[in-house]
Amino acid sequence: MDLEAEMLRRIRAALTEHDRECSRPIKVILFNPGNHRLIGWDEVLGLPVLDDPSIEPKRFHLVCGTGQAGFLDGEPVIWDESGCPWAFEDGRDAA
Repeated sequence: MDLEAEMLRRIRAALTEHDRECSRPIKVILFNPGNHRLIGWDEVLGLPVLDDPSIEPKRFHLVCGTGQAGFLDGEPVIWDESGCPWAFEDGRDAA
């Protein structure tokens, strides 16, 4: 089974298990940056996909809480209670 099919199968199973055990909706799926580039998904099953270097290869993490989770263009993404993502620039001026 190729990596893309394997990840999709495992994500579907994890979403089903999450829905049985947790009432909070999933906000994002985090991938290892290498797998994120290899597979190329920005979204899967209606959920955004972001990279996070703390995720091991061939693994993923479902995020349903608040706080920092994932990176976009190298900057951390913060999730609020309503499920909205916020990405902040590092404050350096573009020259």
